Amino acid sequence: MDPELRRAWTEIVTADDYERHMAAIGQAQAGAQLMVWMIGAAALRDGDSITIAGAGTGQMLEFLDPAILRPHRLSFSDLNGRYLERLRGRLAVHHLAGEVVEDDFEQTGLAPAADLLAATLLLEHIDWRRGVEVFEALRPRMCGVVIQENPPEFASAVTPGRVLPPSIAKAVETAHPTLVPREEFVSAMRASGFELRACEEREVADGKKLVALLFGR
Repeated sequence: MDPELRRAWTEIVTADDYERHMAAIGQAQAGAQLMVWMIGAAALRDGDSITIAGAGTGQMLEFLDPAILRPHRLSFSDLNGRYLERLRGRLAVHHLAGEVVEDDFEQTGLAPAADLLAATLLLEHIDWRRGVEVFEALRPRMCGVVIQENPPEFASAVTPGRVLPPSIAKAVETAHPTLVPREEFVSAMRASGFELRACEEREVADGKKLVALLFGR
């Protein structure tokens, strides 16, 4: 992981600023909708396991019906322990049980063989090819990944000129997420034993979209 991105997500970006920004641009809502779609498309059964890597503060729980998660064995991870404290609070409010672990996904200690391993807007902040290697090592039955795609005029992940909350504005001075090229990513996943099974999209602010890709082994 780029050192500046690591510093941004562990030392600079506050939970309040992150949540305010993600809701304002519609990505929190879209990410929650796509999580619901992934669970349905994966045809999970009661008792199946879901691991959500890069779960952050658990903001998605504000934009989906938690009942969809309740039949499953849940695990959540993130690099930022403070974000995870907020996630634990949300799990308690929504009466959800789950394992919550601080974890560096590129050097993960997550348990393998989840029925669904989900990662929303995680690969933009790490070496995405290393992410594919981790997916292969973790051997999930299904792997759901949400990536961001921009209109042609926006090469950077963050929209030029958009007013950002203070800590995010500070972070992007030196930390620069990198968009994941869809076709290259799908090809890399195929080479690692994952076939693309389904795709779903949601439009968000600034002409961007979030794209959910569901893979099966």
